[in-house]
Amino acid sequence: MDEKEELTVKSFEEFSYFDNLALYYLCNETPPQTLALAFLIGDNKVCGSMLGVLEGKRREYVHQLMAEQKDTEIAKKESAVQGLLIIAEGLITRRLIEKKGKFYYGIKR
Repeated sequence: MDEKEELTVKSFEEFSYFDNLALYYLCNETPPQTLALAFLIGDNKVCGSMLGVLEGKRREYVHQLMAEQKDTEIAKKESAVQGLLIIAEGLITRRLIEKKGKFYYGIKR
């Protein structure tokens, strides 16, 4: 992605405007390790919502990774957040997530 391109979703906190289907798509497109690193520095309320849409075993695995990676350097955690933003952008481009006003909605496939 060209650095000059503007991302539609500009911050982790904007994921609070995603409905459950949009969060489900985002969490399932994102590798567990990336989710775990991002959750270590992300807004607790948003992280809770995202963990809530994960299937049980995947949620347990992400929790385990979070415990193992809590001492990881901040730059890697920030990179994980950027990765989530890019993945969200891809889902919007693929029309799996639609933005209406400030809210984002998953589109049933």
